[in-house]
Amino acid sequence: MAQDSVRYIENEVTSAQEALPDADVAEIRARCREEVERRIPQLVEAAPPVLPKRRRLGQELYAGPLGQAFGFLHLYERTEATEQLQWAGRYLDVALEALDHSGVPRPEEWLSFHASGGAAAVAAVVRDRLGDADGRDRHLDRYRRLARRAADPEFPSEDLLWGRGGFCLGAAFLRARLGVDSLPDTLVTGPLEAMLATGRRLARAHASELTPGPHGLPPLLYMNLNAFVFGCFAQSLIGSRSLPARALAGLAARLMIRLGEHRERLSHRYDIGLVHGLAGNLYLMLEFPELLERLGASEEVRGSLDCLTDCVEAERGMLELFPSRHSDPGVFTDKVHWCNGTTGAVFLFTRAYEVFGDASYLEAARWAAEHVWRYGLLRKGNGLCHGVAGNAYAFLTLYRATSEERQLHRALHFARFTLSDRPRRHPQVPNRPGSLYEGQMGTLCFQLDCLDPERARFPAFEVC
Repeated sequence: MAQDSVRYIENEVTSAQEALPDADVAEIRARCREEVERRIPQLVEAAPPVLPKRRRLGQELYAGPLGQAFGFLHLYERTEATEQLQWAGRYLDVALEALDHSGVPRPEEWLSFHASGGAAAVAAVVRDRLGDADGRDRHLDRYRRLARRAADPEFPSEDLLWGRGGFCLGAAFLRARLGVDSLPDTLVTGPLEAMLATGRRLARAHASELTPGPHGLPPLLYMNLNAFVFGCFAQSLIGSRSLPARALAGLAARLMIRLGEHRERLSHRYDIGLVHGLAGNLYLMLEFPELLERLGASEEVRGSLDCLTDCVEAERGMLELFPSRHSDPGVFTDKVHWCNGTTGAVFLFTRAYEVFGDASYLEAARWAAEHVWRYGLLRKGNGLCHGVAGNAYAFLTLYRATSEERQLHRALHFARFTLSDRPRRHPQVPNRPGSLYEGQMGTLCFQLDCLDPERARFPAFEVC
């Protein structure tokens, strides 16, 4: 990568400056606290909890009112400030209303935590924290009903953002906050089995296309079914009150979903990224290590993890696609993003190290983190998905697993960057500047987590 490229701003911190004096640590944390206190009223004013006239993506956790609700829940869990919980409830009401009026013809397609499944999951927790047991149970039942669809072998997507993997993420979120009985093993096992079955089938079917590395070929493989994702977006656009418009959008959504179901015959994209690829699905499986052991899948997961370690380097980052005869084996992604870049590898391999205790996974996480440190000050902004705050969470995750002060100080250097005027000198305004994953809400969650790094969690992803 060239210095100060189109994608990132050069990290000016030298090796000698990495270790922060105690006074600097205290100063950065104090500024983070002040920023959160100052920005929250501005955020509420800029994106108030009211139903937008165009309910485009209105119910989405990624960038809609549901994301604001989750963000305030995240802030409440750190501060225990009742006001934050009340704001979470207000934004949640808007997200639920947007979902009820979206006109989506097949709500079962929205099983992911980042879609209507997330609305049910977040609502169950917020209602519980507000003392509304009836509301909690109602929304919990709603989420449980999605389990059958998530276990359906014909469901066309496995990924974290829109697919079966997203259902498993929501299950982990609920079990962590409401107890294991909220989503018992019987409701999680089916989706996990279906995800494993798809990974095995694709690995066998495409083995002749892949280029083995030092660890051979992965026992599990996934493909980016973009047509299904676009179908979900088409569904999200159904915000019109006009019945003909809703019917037309619904028809387009169904067509795109059907294209997604057959995409693997037409595509050779063997994605390894966190949101739509192998890395994300492995991460979600690792949230349920006991169930993996019970299903006899732990070794398959480890074998796939080993193959992914072949795809990560400290200097060049992570490969964009798993090597095959359809891709250049030397093409490393220039995206240092949580979603589809090297940053995601830090989260995956750190979690793998925590579950299996294998030092090779920790080494891979450090390689990836080194790349994020060099190239992670992104021009795209300070957000979570493809921004500076999301990259900084990788250091906080590695710090929790290792207690290495170096990782904490790197996160604080990135926090200082989000507080400086350097991002404003290289402006790229996100599409939804107040949102959880692209805008200010996610950045505020990160800045607050810098005050208590042991409890820091990437919002709506590190849910346990």
